[in-house]
Amino acid sequence: MKNRLWTFDQESAGSLPAGLVPVLGTWVVQADPTAPTPPNILVQTAQFPWGLHFPRCLIEGVRAADLIAQVAFRPLAGENDQAGGLMFRVQDPDHYYVFRANLLDDLALFRSSEGTRRALGRFQARDEGWQWLRVEAWGARICCYWNDKLVIEAEDATFAEGGVGLWTIADSVSAFDDLGVEVP
Repeated sequence: MKNRLWTFDQESAGSLPAGLVPVLGTWVVQADPTAPTPPNILVQTAQFPWGLHFPRCLIEGVRAADLIAQVAFRPLAGENDQAGGLMFRVQDPDHYYVFRANLLDDLALFRSSEGTRRALGRFQARDEGWQWLRVEAWGARICCYWNDKLVIEAEDATFAEGGVGLWTIADSVSAFDDLGVEVP
């Protein structure tokens, strides 16, 4: 696998796209004329208002060490959180990196290990509309971009390679489009 792109436009509304594996939450294709590439988007619709839950969806058969991954994200609803992000170097449901945007908070790069998240970097920014999240990981170096602007740089070698996926938190209802992964 070198480059892959999921636009969700060939999928039927109400379906889960082939090749995506939900870890938690309800992930469905919906029509959205405002999508970066209409007509369809992927939406995580399940809400978990109590406790710390992380709805996730992994891309089947994708594992990488060095990569560029990007996705268009838009927060749709949530009382406690309105967040979405890109997971990468996923070892299992409890061990991964995630670069996320939260309309009610900020942008952050986290390392999740044994159910505990550790912030590796934060950037104060918020946007209600469609926004682009991109991660470039080369060895221990991780660069996170928001709308093509470098906002977080970190060095962390905890997870050298792993899977790729999408992430939300708690009661976030989040939309995604144009999920792309490039592996050198």
